[in-house]
Formats: sequence, C-alpha cells, structure tokens
Amino acid sequence: MKSSAIAHSNIALVKYWGRSRHHDPSLNIPLNDTVSMTKYGMTDDIHLQTHTTIEFSPEYNEDIVSVRGHEITGRHLERIINVIDELRSLAKIDYRFKMMSQNDFPTQAGLASSASAFAALTIAAADALGLRFSRENLSKIARLGSGSAARSIHGGFVYCYGGNSHETSYAEQICTLDCFDMHAVIAVVDSAKKEITSDEGHHLAHTSPFNEFRIEKSHQQAQELRRLILDNDFDAVGAIAEANCLYMHAVMMTSQPSLFYWQPATLNIIKTIQKLRKGGLPCYFTIDAGPNVHCLVQSKNMHEVQKLIGQIEGVKKTILVKPAEDAFVTGDHLF
Repeated sequence: MKSSAIAHSNIALVKYWGRSRHHDPSLNIPLNDTVSMTKYGMTDDIHLQTHTTIEFSPEYNEDIVSVRGHEITGRHLERIINVIDELRSLAKIDYRFKMMSQNDFPTQAGLASSASAFAALTIAAADALGLRFSRENLSKIARLGSGSAARSIHGGFVYCYGGNSHETSYAEQICTLDCFDMHAVIAVVDSAKKEITSDEGHHLAHTSPFNEFRIEKSHQQAQELRRLILDNDFDAVGAIAEANCLYMHAVMMTSQPSLFYWQPATLNIIKTIQKLRKGGLPCYFTIDAGPNVHCLVQSKNMHEVQKLIGQIEGVKKTILVKPAEDAFVTGDHLF
C-alpha cells in the first residue's frame, strides 16, 4: 500500500482570503470562488513541484511524517492527518502510515507550497489506499489540508467553487495548459518563511471592513475570468487579476492586527510593471500572501520581462513559469 505523486503549485488570478465562519474550520470552505493557473517552473532545477511518497502498513505503530528531511509536528501535522483520516475512513482502513515529501522551491514564502504539498499528498494517499475518485472529488479532499490545494489537483487553468458545504466546494479545470497564452515571471524578493502563515492569516480576514466587498467582487470576477480565459483575452484577464490582488492585500492591511507582506522591492516591481505596460509591453502583476511578485506575461514577452524585472534592486532571482499538467502518480519513490 505504497504510492508516490507529483503536484505543482498554482497562482490564483482571483484569490480567496478567509474561511467560512458558518462551517467547521477543518473543512477550509473558501469565502468565494477562485480562478488559478497551475504553474511549472522553467528556471534551473525549480519546477515548483512537490514530490510525495506514502505507505500504509500494519507494521507502523504511529504516523511518521518527514518533509525535506525534517520531522513534522504541530499544526502542519494536524493538516496532514486531516486529509489522511478522511481517506482512511473512505477506504475503511485504520493502518498507520509513513510519508516523505520534498519540494524544489521555498515554503511559506507566498509561492503556494501548501497547494502542491496537499495535492501531491492526496493523489499519492488515495492511490496507495486503492481509492479511485474523480479529480473533482480528489480536490474536495485536498482542500481539507489547504484551500488552494484543491486547485493544484488540476493542471492548466482552474475554477474552484467556494460552495456552502464539503460536497459543493471543489475545483474543476477550465481548460488545459495549452488553451490560453499566459506565462509568468516570478520576482523573488524574499524566500524566507513569513512570520504569519496564510493558515493563520485566513482567521483575520473577517476583521477587515473591506472583506465583504472583496468577497462580492471576487465572485463576479471569477465568473468573468472563466469566460475571458476561454476567449483568450490576455489583457482583460491580467487587468482583473491585478485588481483582485489589490483587493486581497487591502483586506490584509486593514485586518486587526494588520498584515503587511510587501517589502520595498515589491512596490518597485509593481511600479515597473505599470511603467512597462504604459510603454506598450503587456504585463500584469499578482501577489499571493508574501512579498514575491508574479509578473503575468504572454510567452513571446517572457524573456524580455524577465530581463527588465531582474534588474530591479531587491530582486534576488527570477523564475520563468508556464502552465503545468495535472497532478499525477509516479513510480519514483522517495523511500
């Protein structure tokens, strides 16, 4: 009862911030629908992916979890167990497990490491337990570990329903990785772990006076983006992604206590992107819960934007990104 899987992170074009307060917090029900691009790193050995191996056996006396060679405890372990307990229950098996996981990019730095981590965990564990589910149902289970992980089950461009229950909150693919010409240049400002994780920050969203407006607008923008992606309208998608990003960070900055993830270089990148766009080079920004910026571009402009963004003071490195494939089972085991 052993399996391995690989999943990629994603960048939300319409984001969610905050969980529903009307449901069990462990369900991670988002407050609004979201849209994302699952991403594949094209720079050096950075593919923006998580590789996980898990084995269930009656020989294990306890659950053993290791991530990048470090034993996992506390809240992160609770989130892993939340996913595994759901799968063990569905498989009607109570075996303990051993899990090893590694990724090739910084964790808890606003690059969606939890999305790829829990998507890979869900795919590998379901396969090891002999469970054959649709990707939509797998996305529901991955959401129990991380709301954004529901989207990383799928490749390409993804729509995730916030829903109002465990059954109605899931992700589906809008279209495959080749259907829409959007790539990205990630400007890495800081790869260190942030002081306040997204998991903690979600609890603060309701304290912002602007969150209800953000939720309403995000629902509208998500539905509009689905249509615009299928219409291959890059500029319209980029403009909405920028606006939605600013809505989310406005909520963060006006929460109690306030969350300021940006650094001086973050703002310099934003202003540079705006200047490039005014000069006729189409590019847009979006930023998750961290200081690092995704510069959204079409494939023909990717290297030019990378060169210009890489020259900004405070940018430590850049990572080229293209749409990624679905999360998948692999025969390459970590133990």
